Amino acid sequence: MLEIKKVEPPTFFKSWVKDKKDSQRLREFILEKEQQHVCCYCEKGITPDNSDSHLDHVRPQHRFPKLKNDYRNLVVSCQTPGRCGIAKKSKFDDHFIVPTEENPEDYLTYFINGEIRAIDNNKKANVTIEMLNLNAPRLVEVRRALFRQLNDMKNSIADFEIYFNEYPTFIKYFKESFNKPTEHASR
Repeated sequence: MLEIKKVEPPTFFKSWVKDKKDSQRLREFILEKEQQHVCCYCEKGITPDNSDSHLDHVRPQHRFPKLKNDYRNLVVSCQTPGRCGIAKKSKFDDHFIVPTEENPEDYLTYFINGEIRAIDNNKKANVTIEMLNLNAPRLVEVRRALFRQLNDMKNSIADFEIYFNEYPTFIKYFKESFNKPTEHASR
């Protein structure tokens, strides 16, 4: 899950608030300026045409109407069936990790089998993983395969970013951990 550092809203944001006609443009802006062109939740790459993504209100607009047009409450999520914003729908829990306000890396860690887990069985992490279905079988499989690829390339670690632009938090974890035997890297 990606930590989102919100920037100043784009100049056209006021018109989006008024008529919601610039949604595509707003998604593109957020993806480019804040999210490295990946889903804020699973970090899967999102294509430039945004047909595989949507604007997600981290805190659902029907439950938090005052945040409906708050730029800091908007992220871009993939539309993968069964996970991320599609799984989250309009659910929210006080124990959900809000990626625009806190760093998910403080709560979540990765295992070489592709799973993402709570650090110290943290409740926020467990709620978030479950709500977003971050251990969906296909996602776990992709991360496990990525681990194998990264492990094969570990002698050229500087080149990772050239070849891999998805799953940046997983790659960061790998870069920081692969030389250091840890509880997480050994599983």
